[in-house]
Amino acid sequence: MAKTLIIGATGTVGGLVLEEAVRRNVDVRALVRNKERANLPGTVEVVQGDLADRESVAAALKGVDSAFYVSPHETNEVEIATIFGEEAQRAGARLAFGGFHVEDDEARAAASRAIPAYGPKLALAAFLASTDTQPAMFSLTNFDQNDEVFRADIEAGVFPTPLHPGGVNRIDLRDAAEVMTNALTDPGFEAGAYQLLGPESLNGEQSARIWAEALGREVVYTGADPEWRKAFERRLSGQKLVDWIRSFELLSAAPIGTDPAEVEIMTKLLGRAPRTLRDYVRDSVNR
Repeated sequence: MAKTLIIGATGTVGGLVLEEAVRRNVDVRALVRNKERANLPGTVEVVQGDLADRESVAAALKGVDSAFYVSPHETNEVEIATIFGEEAQRAGARLAFGGFHVEDDEARAAASRAIPAYGPKLALAAFLASTDTQPAMFSLTNFDQNDEVFRADIEAGVFPTPLHPGGVNRIDLRDAAEVMTNALTDPGFEAGAYQLLGPESLNGEQSARIWAEALGREVVYTGADPEWRKAFERRLSGQKLVDWIRSFELLSAAPIGTDPAEVEIMTKLLGRAPRTLRDYVRDSVNR
């Protein structure tokens, strides 16, 4: 049976990819920093190591046919992505990446100039795309699952994450996990760049209203408050806090529309219509 390695298995994106792979009875290996704290299904082969340690990465990739990579919230993210890409290429493993990738060189350079903080993320994705790993590069829009970080706030009646009034496309990561697992397990899945997205764009007030309907109580949108970063500081720390604030500064500054043609492509990749935020919230509240 083919084996796949999953990076970020204890996080949101990698965790859902692992969950989907396990559901399909894929032979899964996960590289984690601490085996004792990983709490992964018993069918998963768990190996301990550090992405910054080339020997750990090479050992984790030994004997695998494919590997999923999501960049952790680390200041040396370019260095560790370079190590992973080089070792995946050396191991002959097919690479699937979930994050933020701009395929066109000129567009990527322009994006780096416009958003300097995203330069490293664009650079690491470009490097992974250049490797001889048949890379499938998946760009993801705003996650529905991000709301779980602020679940206590939402249940207390406040939706604190800023989203542009014109709307931001939101994706249920369960859909992304299905597509990315296809890339990991199907040798015929074409290499290239893919935009994974949800079926609609929503602003903060609309998102708050969807949660209010599901919870049966008022939820007020407070993301337009100039002090919105304080809510993030209560829930996050370290580099993850820095990355999230940068991301939501962008999401509050410009809309991200939904292209029907891209939704059609997403529908074909899934074999069904993508889930809505309302679908996600309903499942989250009822689970």
